[in-house]
Amino acid sequence: MNTRSTVLLVASLFSAAAATPGRAALTKSNSPAPGGFVQACAGPSTCGCGGWAGDDWFGIYTNALADKHELAFSGNSSASRSASYSSANLSNSASGTAGMGYIQMEASDVFLSTDSFSMGLSNGGWNELFTISHPAHTGQAGILQFTVNVIGRLDATGITGSAVITTTAYKDGAQLMSSPYANPGNSDLIGTDRQYGNWGIATFGNPNADGKNVNGVVTYAVPFTFGTQFKLGVYATCRAGQRSSGGFGTPCSSHATLSQFNWGGISNIYANGTPVGGSTILSGTGINWGAPVQPNSCPADINNDGFVDDTDFVLFAAAYNLLDCADPAMPAGCPSDINGDSVVDDADFVVFVSAYNELVCP
Repeated sequence: MNTRSTVLLVASLFSAAAATPGRAALTKSNSPAPGGFVQACAGPSTCGCGGWAGDDWFGIYTNALADKHELAFSGNSSASRSASYSSANLSNSASGTAGMGYIQMEASDVFLSTDSFSMGLSNGGWNELFTISHPAHTGQAGILQFTVNVIGRLDATGITGSAVITTTAYKDGAQLMSSPYANPGNSDLIGTDRQYGNWGIATFGNPNADGKNVNGVVTYAVPFTFGTQFKLGVYATCRAGQRSSGGFGTPCSSHATLSQFNWGGISNIYANGTPVGGSTILSGTGINWGAPVQPNSCPADINNDGFVDDTDFVLFAAAYNLLDCADPAMPAGCPSDINGDSVVDDADFVVFVSAYNELVCP
């Protein structure tokens, strides 16, 4: 990607919330902790602006026909959402799943260069509550250092194609600012004042296809006080859209896939600038955050205990035939919606039955 393309991606990213129409929706600040949320959006036009991963992206869609869906989850569970839009010369879509410690997303956009900043977008992540204690450092400042693994693919064609994957993190709702203990890895540089990972492509003036594999590790550093609870949020966006709007209405496309985004584990805990051992880490979910967290490869394991058994069946039966995952009677995070289509029906039951009595989920 050339320098000019990078600058345009930066401008789009930092045209942030001040230019975004207000709309109350899920964000890193109002989603559950422990828990999180996922958003999927698709539409014919946006304001050409945006914020950071974990912000509310619903408000950038300026056409009332845009398809926008979101869902929160609580505790050690997950949520999935999808969206799609199509018209005579335009089609875009997005889907995403977010759980504790992992995210998977995809977005696509097929459009004409003169369209008004159409976009397919998925956005989401998780919040966890941490209390880190050490007998020799109670009340003192510390640094929690951790990594996330990012694997995906970006593609764009035509003169205005653009695809971007971005991640960032928050402590108590405030974005993590730059730190000597943080490292964006091999991501594209978009600034030096905060912690993030960013990978993007844009086909500036190039009618041919452009592509990029994403395979990186981002290191984050969280300031905290030993013995005091704090909330850590980790979020990502997957965007397929337009670098600009103009030209002669030539066909363009963009596609972004975040196939793997997961917590890579705690690297170090620092006190007085030095790594220290012997800390006790308590989390709201009880997950072992010292080790990598992998996506749930066994969605029929509704209570996420490593088995598909009668306990899961009771949870599935209680949710069966609920038509909307936003229904208050739905268990938090909609885990019985196994195929992620926002309803719990026979399609989910077929998946559940095929996995029933699996003694250990793969």
